[in-house]
Amino acid sequence: MSDESRRADPPERMCPSTPRENATVFLGMITPAGRVAYVTPAVPAQVVLDDQADAADQDKPAGPVEARYRLAGPCVTTSCGFWTGDHCGLGARLSASYQETVTQQETGLPRCAIRRSCRWFAEQGPAACGPCSHVITDAR
Repeated sequence: MSDESRRADPPERMCPSTPRENATVFLGMITPAGRVAYVTPAVPAQVVLDDQADAADQDKPAGPVEARYRLAGPCVTTSCGFWTGDHCGLGARLSASYQETVTQQETGLPRCAIRRSCRWFAEQGPAACGPCSHVITDAR
């Protein structure tokens, strides 16, 4: 048996900033400082979304779920406005922009439940992780 035939299929690529309609994984909470506080191990998005629906009935914070939570889901490639035809343009732009504006790079990578399958990490490597923790999904 060749090494090629023993190699596992690559994981389905996940978008680390998806709207609730596509969400399968809860990545973390958005802190008051506007950063993601990641949770590990992975938590199914439905657990948080169901809790959010219950909270809405009890006059808890309103507004888009994506303003409070970071959600991940399968990368939809050609169905996404950021897809360039062969990679995620948003992940590439965020990584490049972050490298230009941050004077001191963060050391170490945040604990992330989807890194192994993350589209941004697969395409940009560790350079995607710094800006990722600053992203708040625009659910308009």
